Amino acid sequence: MSSMTGYALARRPADWPQPEQLGFGQKLAPWVICAEHREGEGWSALHALPLSEARSPMASGGLQYGFSVFEGLKVYRGPRGDAHLFRPREHAARLSASARRLSMPSVPESLFVEACRLAAQLHEDFLPPQGRGSLYLRPTLFADEEALGFRVARTHRLALIVTPSSDPSAKTVNLWAESELGRAAIGGTGAAKTGGNYAAGMLGLVRAREHACDDVAWLDPARTRLSEAGTMNLFVKIDDTWCTPPLDGTILPGITRDSLMTLMREQGIEVQERGLDLRELATLERAGRLGAAFGCGTAARIVRIASICGESSAVTFRDDAQLAALRERLKRCQEGDEPGFSTWCQAI
Repeated sequence: MSSMTGYALARRPADWPQPEQLGFGQKLAPWVICAEHREGEGWSALHALPLSEARSPMASGGLQYGFSVFEGLKVYRGPRGDAHLFRPREHAARLSASARRLSMPSVPESLFVEACRLAAQLHEDFLPPQGRGSLYLRPTLFADEEALGFRVARTHRLALIVTPSSDPSAKTVNLWAESELGRAAIGGTGAAKTGGNYAAGMLGLVRAREHACDDVAWLDPARTRLSEAGTMNLFVKIDDTWCTPPLDGTILPGITRDSLMTLMREQGIEVQERGLDLRELATLERAGRLGAAFGCGTAARIVRIASICGESSAVTFRDDAQLAALRERLKRCQEGDEPGFSTWCQAI
């Protein structure tokens, strides 16, 4: 399927920052792993390109019409210093589901996982020590046929870039409940990880910052229930139960969301998918039944939510020691330190 013979392993420059100074998405690694798909021919073998040579044609459907879907997953070091991917098969399945929604070719799981593995191998020198960071992989599938016209493209490219990243720090945020703009609708592309969804969400983030909030909380099409945050799935604790909005086609099915629900249930923590009406949450807060809230995603892991503010109301959430415990257990799973979940980790 592929051969990396002849490609030099990337080495960190002498002035490379310490892992804690990397941040997220600021430093791009030198190699891009690529494969091409042609109508009637299928997928080519994987190959590597220097980052400076990986460009998209100006007239491509990916650039002109938004025919682009992507994934974000991480490579971690395990307790013995070995490197592994975290849940790559689940990310492969989600990329193919996103591609189907946009009438793009499916990426075989084997091709996806091999591209991730090769990217990690070429850049292993950039992977921080265990507990101090990761390699974030961004596989992107896009239409790259050099032609204008709104139609299914005849050629597509899978391109995977790598960014070494710090371990996300624990933080607390306040969200703005956006009641005017909408991110997704029933029957739309809300469940697909496509660039257009993020572009549609930018004004919501700007409006949230204008209201002194850190991020936006999107509402359902009826503008009454919580949907998801700008780049995170949401969880709210009611009494002793963690609740998260159901996957109704408007919400991205987060891999971190699924991981946390699995961990909670394995520990005997009650978790359920249910609608979270803002008015109901305000009533629960007044009754003393509203607990903590958090957002989760690959980049951030778990972020505590202190409040969700709207045009005429605000809901405040408590802190909860369970948040730190969940965050730490998820981190151990991601880094291969939880034997019961070793199948989530795939060696490179």
